Amino acid sequence: MTVNNVLVITGGAGGMGLACARALADRGRLLLVDMREDLLDQARKALTGHGADVETLRCDVTSPADVAAVADRVRELGRLRCLVHTAGVSPEMAGAATVLDVDLAGSVRITDALLPLVNPGSSAILIGSIAGYSDVPAGVEPLLDDPLAEGFFATIEQAMGQELDSATAYVLAKRGVVRLAERLATPWGKRGGRTVAISPGLIDTPMGRLELDRQQIIPVMIDVTPVKRPDRPLPGRPEDIAAAVAFLESDAAGFISGCDIRVDGGLVGAGKHLMGVG
Repeated sequence: MTVNNVLVITGGAGGMGLACARALADRGRLLLVDMREDLLDQARKALTGHGADVETLRCDVTSPADVAAVADRVRELGRLRCLVHTAGVSPEMAGAATVLDVDLAGSVRITDALLPLVNPGSSAILIGSIAGYSDVPAGVEPLLDDPLAEGFFATIEQAMGQELDSATAYVLAKRGVVRLAERLATPWGKRGGRTVAISPGLIDTPMGRLELDRQQIIPVMIDVTPVKRPDRPLPGRPEDIAAAVAFLESDAAGFISGCDIRVDGGLVGAGKHLMGVG
């Protein structure tokens, strides 16, 4: 009896998630997870039109019940091969509490739910952001490891000594995602799996363009990014992330776990040296 490999892609109807789905379509059954059923239906039709085996499921990663339903669906469909977690919100899309709940706590919920399904060859690829490379007080970092704790948001604000805005919350959430990928390497590894984070730079997606329209710092970051692609508003492409995901999901990446991979066109490295840091 052949067991279906199941690849879960959260945010699967978004620009980055859909690009990842295309890159992984020949590796098993895709389970696309997203908030909007209309966009999920469009994504399913586009992918099946090219021969992909696609299932969809509406899920809000802030809902424990929704996340549990994802794990249940994977059990029904077959064997967990991969989680690609792209679901998230940007600073311009939500307030600070929601950013932390979706981007950080949501990452913990989905990886916790899928842990019992991890088997030899499974992997989790968590999408962070180069925002996570911004300065975070040393005393705050360990607190990011338990975003499901009661009073988490108030605890973070107290530790930061300030009322959080959405941009700061985004930095903290994405730093927490990298820490999560590092931390989960052990429990996933005991079951034969791997966990990796990817920190994208300036990627030309609808979310990226929203930030470009509203944040004055973005043009400066484009200028600092060593890899130039003047044909697009933002230098990175969803396909850049999808290519990294496809590699990290493959057997060729079998010894890569518990780390973060920057796919940013050199922005973080160049920025550090321009500022004389590190």
